[in-house]
Amino acid sequence: MTNFFASLYSMNSKKIAIIISVAVIAIVGSIWFIKSRHSNLPKYIPKTASGVIKINPLSMGRKIDFDAIKKMRSYQPFTKSFEGKSKSMAKFLGNPSKIGMSFTDNIYIFGSDLIESNDKAAGLVFGVSDADMLKSFIESFAKDANLEFEKSGNLNIYKTKSTSLDNATEETDFSNDNDQLAIVWNDEACLVYYAGTKSLSGAKKIMSQTEDNSIRSLQSFKNTESEGGDMAVYVNYGKGFNSMLKYISVPQKLKKQVENLDAISFVVTFNDQDITTSYFQYYKDQSLAKEFQMLQKGGLSEESLGLISPNGKILLGITSMIDIPSLIQLLKTFPEAKSSMKELATTIGITDAELESLLDGSLSVALTKLSTKEIEETVYDYENMNPETGEFEQKKITSTKVVPIMTAQLGFQNEKTLTKVLKFLQDKSMGMIEYNNNVMTATIGFWGKLSCVQIGNKLVFTNDDENAKILAKNKTWNNLLENETSALFSKYPSTFYLDLNLKNYGINKICQGLHIPEESPEMKLLIEVMENFNNLQVKGDNQTASISLNFTNGPDNSFMKIMKMADKIATTMRKREVEREAAQRQMEMQMEQEAIQAETSGIEEMQ
Repeated sequence: MTNFFASLYSMNSKKIAIIISVAVIAIVGSIWFIKSRHSNLPKYIPKTASGVIKINPLSMGRKIDFDAIKKMRSYQPFTKSFEGKSKSMAKFLGNPSKIGMSFTDNIYIFGSDLIESNDKAAGLVFGVSDADMLKSFIESFAKDANLEFEKSGNLNIYKTKSTSLDNATEETDFSNDNDQLAIVWNDEACLVYYAGTKSLSGAKKIMSQTEDNSIRSLQSFKNTESEGGDMAVYVNYGKGFNSMLKYISVPQKLKKQVENLDAISFVVTFNDQDITTSYFQYYKDQSLAKEFQMLQKGGLSEESLGLISPNGKILLGITSMIDIPSLIQLLKTFPEAKSSMKELATTIGITDAELESLLDGSLSVALTKLSTKEIEETVYDYENMNPETGEFEQKKITSTKVVPIMTAQLGFQNEKTLTKVLKFLQDKSMGMIEYNNNVMTATIGFWGKLSCVQIGNKLVFTNDDENAKILAKNKTWNNLLENETSALFSKYPSTFYLDLNLKNYGINKICQGLHIPEESPEMKLLIEVMENFNNLQVKGDNQTASISLNFTNGPDNSFMKIMKMADKIATTMRKREVEREAAQRQMEMQMEQEAIQAETSGIEEMQ
């Protein structure tokens, strides 16, 4: 993926502006055209592309309320700045039907970065509804972009003007001789292509390539296309990451697994009350991929769910059910890890088999609330050093801080082996770990006193002293999670949950922790923006994963919610910038007046 985006970054600002402008116009224009047809455009993406971004303007257009956008306070400043850079582009934005683009086809942006040849390329492909009208559109900004037109068979071409010594002037900049751009189109598709000196020849080759040489011949890309969505990102692992294996040392067994990964994709959909991003992995050999599946099939057990939170609520939660045998198998492919595991088992006093079967794979970490606590910490006096020891003087102070109250649990397969491990840690802790009434405690910096309680074959950690004592006594908190998080954690082997409602954290606690006044403009803006969000959920297994950003109920769909939030932030920032500039000007005027008064006073004294 890094290679893909690197090829896009290699373009200068003018080239990037052209590609982005075309994509924006296509999305806006799709509002006027609500019909669909089969897209043949992937034929014009080379098979060697390391990544592709797909935008569905038809689907996006149905979700954009353009009238509402035009009423936004940040819209007029945006259009004015756009007009200043390209008046002709702004003109066509007002009437997209005369651009000559097809707004019923997907838009594709692709990049290539082949390590072996150091070739970088980036391109944009969109559908053509009227080739002559498109030529008129491109003509409107071709001069400013230093482009000239030519005809080659059925292809219409705009290319970067060549610079020669005969027509060079004092202002000619020869540093961009390799910075070329080609816009090539026929009656079906248009390709905006950048590949240095190979831009024109490369674009012509792509426009005439067979389907076997296009990315549409790859099954993994076909799979991504079938997932739909408003936007999608496809990354061809075979053309990117796998090339790096030639330059790094990786165990053969692991290398075989990495090479088996064909491609990955992210599909984004803007729904009414959430934005969902689905993640997919595609393998060359599905049966080979199953050998290194790192997650179990199910989520946390009911027993584990009952140990996540003392109050049945969480603000942040991470859970995982790791397939320990697969993980051990993976670690053993690294000689250093294999010897380290053996050394660790010998140090603890357990067998290799006991170490390998120590964990059951269950893990959870949760933030349950923000609390004000007195924290004892060590403060060093860096101005005073003990001349004998060479150490800085130190003292312990107690301060009141806002601290996240957390819990964590780790599951073990064998309780007897767990007991051996705990005894080893206690013996080797040199008094740093205390053991009282079945509770082990240690002071861990910012978190304060961290307690550990053994419940059967599980260890539960928390920095909540009182609830640690309750757990040690009753062996349970008797508090079940809320239905939404309970269903999430029990169904999926890998999850992440984040509550985005700031009121559940306590606004005053957040302000106190961040040292920001609640009445400050920054905090008011943060509170206002975050009122639109409900929570963020990530869930996945060995094959797929999804990220869901969930919003509070409201009349707008998720895309328009994001647009209105962006408008609010942009307007506020612009207002603050204007205020700062006004204050700066007033200060400069005051300083000038004071300087004039001082100079006048000096002259009068001399007289």
